Amino acid sequence: MTSRRDLLIGTAGLIGAAATGWAATPSMAPARPDLQLDLDDPATNLRAYIKLRGSLDERPVYDSICGSVYGLVAGQPAQPLFKTAGAQRSVYARRSALEYSAVTRYVGLLLDWETEQPLQVWTNPFTGEDCKVPVTRYGPSEVRFLADRMVSPAMAPAEPPSGKRHWFALGGVVHMLEEIMLPTPGPQVLPKADLMTFSGDWRQLADPGQTRMPARLSFNAVEPWRDWMGMQSGPPGTLWWHVAGVKLDEPGHYAPEMRAWIQSAVPDFFRSES
Repeated sequence: MTSRRDLLIGTAGLIGAAATGWAATPSMAPARPDLQLDLDDPATNLRAYIKLRGSLDERPVYDSICGSVYGLVAGQPAQPLFKTAGAQRSVYARRSALEYSAVTRYVGLLLDWETEQPLQVWTNPFTGEDCKVPVTRYGPSEVRFLADRMVSPAMAPAEPPSGKRHWFALGGVVHMLEEIMLPTPGPQVLPKADLMTFSGDWRQLADPGQTRMPARLSFNAVEPWRDWMGMQSGPPGTLWWHVAGVKLDEPGHYAPEMRAWIQSAVPDFFRSES
């Protein structure tokens, strides 16, 4: 699974989010009646989803993502663990009317819950142990988007997709859902789940002259403890990620401190983009 975690917080210094370009809030104006969009048609639904999530052309798409991470243990209230910030670069390509692909890379860091400064060492509240905190790096890796689901490049569907992604509209804003439920390897292992909602202005989504558009992401996920947390001697439980993201219209719209950190962590992240 690629590009799942560690999404960008709009706080001071390293975490400042862009305030221009596509970071603007989607319009809440009523939809124009002359712009038709049939999101119940699988091919149209997929094209709209890619336009909302990424881009219909093959120019790089940059995301700025942020959030909070909690620990969930049976019989206890949710335990705040750390906050998170990150950046993602993706290039989308059309494979057919019912399939797109994307090559994605992601870099993220974890932040102290109170100071929101990058963590190098984190004290685990469940064990009292100090843990070295790694930089999160994913990719570059490829993912396939079918009409009704997201799959890995190696996974061949048993039959052509016939469904579509769930969607709904409120106040002129379209929300499209991606839900990934992974099976567990045994009865004692908690399930994994990613629940994503991409949102944007209906008129821009329906406009055939636009290949990309502003969008926002809401993302919740549950996953097992990470290895570096040293929970082998701790209680069984799970991580709960509660994050948000926004699409940027150019890499220069990352905060200067964040851009510098990205380049130090992944020198070729921006490649030839200015």
